[in-house]
Amino acid sequence: MRYIFRGTVQGVGFRPTVYRVARDLRLGGFVRNRSDGVEVVVTGEKEGLFIERLLSSLPPLAVVESIVEEPSGADFQEFHILSSSGDEELKAVIPPDITICDACLSDLFDPSNRRYRYPLINCTNCGPRYTIIRDLPYDRERTTMAPFPMCDSCREEYGNPESRFYHAQPIGCTNCGPKLSLGELEGFQAIEEAARRILQGEIIAIKGVGGFHLVARTEEGGRLRRLKRRSKKPFAIMFPSIEKIEEVVDLSPVERELLLSRERPIVIVKKGEEAFGEVAPEIERIGIFLPYNAIYHLLFTLIDRPLIVTSANISGEPIMREEEEVERLGGVEGILTYNRKIERSCDDSVVTTVGSRRLLYRLGRGYGPKSFSLPFDLPPILAVGARQKGSIALSKGDQIILSPHIGDIDTVESFDYFRKVIDDFRRIYRFQEEIVVCDSHPLYEVSNYARSLGVETIEVQHHRAHLWAILAEMELTGHPLAGEEYTAFIWDGTGYGEDGTIWGGEVFVGDERKYHFEPIPIVGGERAIKEIDLIAKSLMRHGGVPVEDPLFNLAYEKGATFLTSSVGRLFDGVAVLAHLATYQDYEGYSGMLIESNYRGEGEGSYPFTIEDGIIKIEWRELLLDERELIPTRFLNTLISIIEAIALKEGKVVLFGGGVFQNRTLLEGAIRRLKGLGLPFHFPTEIPINDGSISLGQLWWALKKGLKERESSNSHG
Repeated sequence: MRYIFRGTVQGVGFRPTVYRVARDLRLGGFVRNRSDGVEVVVTGEKEGLFIERLLSSLPPLAVVESIVEEPSGADFQEFHILSSSGDEELKAVIPPDITICDACLSDLFDPSNRRYRYPLINCTNCGPRYTIIRDLPYDRERTTMAPFPMCDSCREEYGNPESRFYHAQPIGCTNCGPKLSLGELEGFQAIEEAARRILQGEIIAIKGVGGFHLVARTEEGGRLRRLKRRSKKPFAIMFPSIEKIEEVVDLSPVERELLLSRERPIVIVKKGEEAFGEVAPEIERIGIFLPYNAIYHLLFTLIDRPLIVTSANISGEPIMREEEEVERLGGVEGILTYNRKIERSCDDSVVTTVGSRRLLYRLGRGYGPKSFSLPFDLPPILAVGARQKGSIALSKGDQIILSPHIGDIDTVESFDYFRKVIDDFRRIYRFQEEIVVCDSHPLYEVSNYARSLGVETIEVQHHRAHLWAILAEMELTGHPLAGEEYTAFIWDGTGYGEDGTIWGGEVFVGDERKYHFEPIPIVGGERAIKEIDLIAKSLMRHGGVPVEDPLFNLAYEKGATFLTSSVGRLFDGVAVLAHLATYQDYEGYSGMLIESNYRGEGEGSYPFTIEDGIIKIEWRELLLDERELIPTRFLNTLISIIEAIALKEGKVVLFGGGVFQNRTLLEGAIRRLKGLGLPFHFPTEIPINDGSISLGQLWWALKKGLKERESSNSHG
């Protein structure tokens, strides 16, 4: 029989596993990488046992998404691993980068091992993939390891199917692999010097898997903020071990599992008694993670305390991957780097937990790119996502691919990087879009880019894309609730609405926008997104409470306002009214402040009405309330609104949009739904925020846009 395996089956130890299974069953044939997956031909008496035996013994990183089976008509006496074939239509996918495995860690700290303290150790089961691949199929000559010829010892391991280094494309050692350096020092000596300088209070840039980090003691938070021009946004902290984390943070079992997972994401948890100074000021949650490569494991043999480990960039811009960029950043007092090129940058993934479920904030190292296989071919479509938390998605053959986090696309640098990501995906996937999908916002740079490509363009309203991202995840992963009737709460900060107002507090029942928050006039245009005191004053005027600001009152009375139903903007205004903030230092800041001041469901809520689909909160009661109680009662009101609509509709409840990054809100809503006996779902494989907008755009185009186009053409 001949089999074509598709999924994450290249560069993950799949071929040697096939070899061992075939040998154990005494089968003849071959296995080889192809552009469309991995081809296996087996012949022999026990070939009927092959698939079951293989699928029960897959290597840790392999994911088989589909198997094409056909008679081969061949007869082989022996089994071989053949060189790659690249003549077929490309259907292989790029696997994510994976944290160092236990076997490599054992070698790293074994003085008798020839890779003792080699800081770039990896094998078939771990190490870089996405960030070093230049082309597919995934072979060494098509990666940034091509300039490093293997020594005899590495070559022997690379060619031995019994070795865990068999065809590990980034294989290397002290003799032949990339070199780590800090100034004139190399290898472990460079790490020793970096550790010494970090402990003295210096800020050191360290080249990670997908770009540079800035690393410093937690006491240096203020200096790092000035360097990154990041006034209050939290930093992530890397701890030496899970035991060190548990000394200061009370972890749930799910949080512990995520921290120790092979993806090693940053996990957002509730702070313990340790405040960590300038690391995460004014809020109760903090991002923590564990070492994920050999460099950091070696560093923490010399530093027995947590460190700030944050992306090397100006806040909001792409992570830096070249030494020259870091040098231009200024304020960095040393660069620990290695001489293997990072082909494409990839930031750290960020997750949290809601109950026993994972909630993704950022799809990055370990999780992205994210691919989905379908049982049929798709038209070549490119979806360009939104302006905030940008990502792209494409469909080609039977694959849908969601890129890792690109970033906020609101500067020249970030827009250039966005275009480079698209060009890179076009090249590596041999992809050329025939249709492009974008947000319907008339002024988004990414949407104008899409419109400029000269191919058919489909526009999707922002909040519909949020909804369809959830529907895509459910159908593509075979979720048991997929296909059920639903009520979808899509709440976020900003999205251009179909009526020309700014949406952000929408409730869809099926494809109908059946409920939404009352549109409120806000003074200040885009200024109000940062100068959130303008939103608070607008809420006061809307609620009939006087504002002592003549210029503001003039603008309000002259109608120099925009209408918005955005729940995100309500959070901003409420944070000001509760005396928690006057300025939006970073996206989600007001929500985190409100969450940090939440006192529980027993403190009550504010009255609201739902008439003709319009949700109205009694703002006057909030405006005149004790400011200490406003955050709690506001969150409780939102939870009660969700409960009321969900009860009335009686369908599966879906949650999407950046507002639901607020764990207190989401957990409170889920408790109410469980009390009602209503099933619910929020995305767990893709980000709940704008990071999945591109997937939603693509799925809407496939399921609705193309059908509407065909219907229109047939009627024309």
